[in-house]
Amino acid sequence: MLKKILLVGATGYLGRHLCTYLDKIGSEVFITGSRISKQPNYFQIDFEDPKSYNSLKSYKFDLIIVLAAKLSSISSTNLSHPDLAVNTIGYASFLQYLKDHDITQKVIYISSMTVYAPVEQPPVCEEDKIGPVSTYGLSKYMGECITTFFGQSSAVVCVILRLPGIYGGDKKSGFIYNMIYKLKNNIPIQLSTKNLIYWETIHIDDLCEMIGSFIERYAWKERTNIFNVCYGMETDFYNTFEFIKAQTLSNKGELYEEKKGYEPFFLSNKKLKGLIPVKEDYYGKLAAYIKSV
Repeated sequence: MLKKILLVGATGYLGRHLCTYLDKIGSEVFITGSRISKQPNYFQIDFEDPKSYNSLKSYKFDLIIVLAAKLSSISSTNLSHPDLAVNTIGYASFLQYLKDHDITQKVIYISSMTVYAPVEQPPVCEEDKIGPVSTYGLSKYMGECITTFFGQSSAVVCVILRLPGIYGGDKKSGFIYNMIYKLKNNIPIQLSTKNLIYWETIHIDDLCEMIGSFIERYAWKERTNIFNVCYGMETDFYNTFEFIKAQTLSNKGELYEEKKGYEPFFLSNKKLKGLIPVKEDYYGKLAAYIKSV
């Protein structure tokens, strides 16, 4: 196991949970955020302020995992959105700093299923068509290109992990949480799936366990590599909605449309399964989560 790990953007949703998981399995975890904090092993790092990188200057890490990314462009197609520059140019300047100061030899870039074209016949594997439909997805794909270039042009070995939408833990938002909360509290809910492309399809605990297993088992032999990290099974929105209704014994929810407003879309985990054991119990984990809300 790589012991000394820096999580860049660890104050975010996934970062908080991944930090707890890696600490539990014995890693020495260091974290970054963009604000001043007195937390132990904390560095203030801001992709909009390259001078902030100097706090890392005298440190060496076995692995750096980059989770930091601005999210407000996830529903935007605006190419002048400020998040685009932060998620690409800011990220690139950070990688250059790592190279210039020999801070690590291994980087994992956390990307997203939003880089894929949503019209692909599922399941979507790592080699399938790229076609972001949001500025955020575009920024993640550009981040992937920067990561690949960095891995090919430096001594740092890089891996890109593409993740689906996540639910669970301390997250109190999203389709799954909101559906469960409203149905369990007898709040009427009417859902429309018009223009729906992505939703949450993996529990945070399972995702952190998969990432931890990946870190333990990956051989780091290729300059760059890409993996989907997912259950690898279809998680249809209609079926998920009906499952939650049945589990909550609620009659307050309904879908008011004649046909689905989305195309089937889910990721393949075939490549990941060649490396680590992968949990594939979507509905079992969802049932347990419903009871916990």
